[in-house]
Amino acid sequence: MNIDNPQKIKKADIIIGIPSYNEAKTIGFVIEQSALGLKKYFPDKSSVIINLDHESPDGTKQAFFDAKSDIPRIYISTGRDIKGKGRNFYNLFSISQKLKAKTIIVFDADLRSIRPNWVRKMAEPIFDGFDFITPYYMRCKTDATITNHLVYPLIYGLLCWDVRQPIGGDFAFSDKMVNYWLNQEWPETAYKFGIDIFMSLGAFLSDMKVAQVNLGTKVHNLSNPKLGSMFFQVSETFFKIIADNLDKIKNINEINNIPILNGKKLPILANANPDEELFRSIFWENLDEHWELIKNVIKEPIKKRFIKDIENKDIVINLKIWNKIVYDFLDAYCKQNYDRSELIQALGCLYFGRIVSFYKDNGKCTSEGIEKEVVKRAKYFYKQRNYFLDKI
Repeated sequence: MNIDNPQKIKKADIIIGIPSYNEAKTIGFVIEQSALGLKKYFPDKSSVIINLDHESPDGTKQAFFDAKSDIPRIYISTGRDIKGKGRNFYNLFSISQKLKAKTIIVFDADLRSIRPNWVRKMAEPIFDGFDFITPYYMRCKTDATITNHLVYPLIYGLLCWDVRQPIGGDFAFSDKMVNYWLNQEWPETAYKFGIDIFMSLGAFLSDMKVAQVNLGTKVHNLSNPKLGSMFFQVSETFFKIIADNLDKIKNINEINNIPILNGKKLPILANANPDEELFRSIFWENLDEHWELIKNVIKEPIKKRFIKDIENKDIVINLKIWNKIVYDFLDAYCKQNYDRSELIQALGCLYFGRIVSFYKDNGKCTSEGIEKEVVKRAKYFYKQRNYFLDKI
């Protein structure tokens, strides 16, 4: 961990952390909005903005220090050859302990919708006694496909936590939460894109005080180029934690309705057209590599029909089929019937097919329509949870 602390900051009540890699074009706006929020809402608190980076070659560090802000800043890098979003978070947790911060907020470096009041909305609940805050916002209907089709349905359906954006990227948390995370064993994927789900599940399964905060909308750069690696790292982390906590999960039955602070009403977003062909091409390009494993893992009553559709070059992965696929793969992962890495890669291929089917049926819906469909599908995962639980 390389630290550039020009103002020699040794203590802070509030930290705003901004993980980044090659975000020179956008990080300045996030810093400026964060600084305005700190000055307006917490003038009596000592604060610092920290950029957690990997020595980005595009000039992110310079853009970070050039941004207009009276708030002190610290730049921390893992080094150019050591990458991974989770490594940035690990550095943030470590520095927050050294600075004895009580409240830590994290914002994505590519946010275009952040406003100063986000700082107040995220920080106040932590000062009021909450340990972990997740965001609640409307997102573009082409965004958050991993959340919408895997993470949220499983967290709601299997873990029974109604948390809409468990890997949203924007969080607030207490020093108690930091101490907890640093004392856990981290799977390798948690040092990468698996960090968000690692953090959220840690808070849920340790019975920390959790809430959601309505931030309005999230507008940022879409993650399509990174979706393959992101899906693998998120799913591997998620499935491992589930496998390690099956006894606890089996005893959970009722939905835990996590409070949404600042109300549930969300703004209306402009419509967008999903790039269905991108997902379709990725699905077919990778299917042959995983086809034998897929046929072995998927069980009846959907197996024969699913195989027939695929052999006819038709992608039909509707809600019923996707639900059974996810629970079948999770069961195989928990029982270690197959190589776990290969299972996640095969499921990732099917995930791209699932997106194709979903947009085929819902592509003309507005973001609000998509939101209703996603919530409906999470409830279906809950109704079908015994399909998985009865096997373990």
